[in-house]
Amino acid sequence: MIAADYAWFRNYRRGSLHEMYCLTLVQGLSPSEFLEQVGATSQGESNGFDAFEQRDMEFQEAQDDYGDFMFVGATPTTGHDGSWTLVVELNGIVGTNNRLMAPVSNGRQVVSHYRNINALAYFSWWENGELRTQFENPSQRSGSTPDALLDLISGLGMTEETSDPAAGFLALAEELTGVRITPELLESAVYSTGIVEVPTTEWSEFVIDLRDDNGEGLYKVVTREDVETGQARQASASSSQQRTRDISAWAEKNGIKINERRRIPASVIALYEDAERREP
Repeated sequence: MIAADYAWFRNYRRGSLHEMYCLTLVQGLSPSEFLEQVGATSQGESNGFDAFEQRDMEFQEAQDDYGDFMFVGATPTTGHDGSWTLVVELNGIVGTNNRLMAPVSNGRQVVSHYRNINALAYFSWWENGELRTQFENPSQRSGSTPDALLDLISGLGMTEETSDPAAGFLALAEELTGVRITPELLESAVYSTGIVEVPTTEWSEFVIDLRDDNGEGLYKVVTREDVETGQARQASASSSQQRTRDISAWAEKNGIKINERRRIPASVIALYEDAERREP
């Protein structure tokens, strides 16, 4: 098994699934048990991918905002050590959410991979309540055991230069779970469907992908502290600008001429502050 064995996925259904998807494999739970664990509101069964895709489309069109609720379909399959459930999302994120998947993985494994319309793609592996490994590029891994999959990744031919990470993700998921996903499985499955409310996620950092059209570039890690510092600076700058406008308006009202292209003189600021103190 190598990444190239999943080359078919890129053009499956004319590429519509490859463009934005989330596929999750859950060990030892039936579809109904999985839906119950993630708090899904049952939406019945969809017989085959066409019916599932139609139900998902109807759900998406009824949503005012993306992100609060997701439509999922779960179907039984088999792999290492017996039964697994394959969870399919079209433009969904349930399988990427640690607050949902970590509890599901207690006593079992959960393997998930995802790609959004902006080509941001992640592979995630949970076991016994822990996010053991997660990565976008194999060289930049996180989790409690970030190096645990290195030998598998190397053997599958996954590199930063891989043009289609989804094929590598599918191959790595099969190595971990024993579940081979095929067009036939996706097309003929009976999907138990549900609507899942996605919990808000506390975050500590995010990564900005600055690659150019040739796939070259760099990654910029932005921490929560960076964002909060920037917000504080912006608020301070806005307050300072408003104060400057207030002083300028006061000076004009009181017949004091100032050059708008230069700093307000300290003497004018002192007069303004004195006037402020005298106001009742």
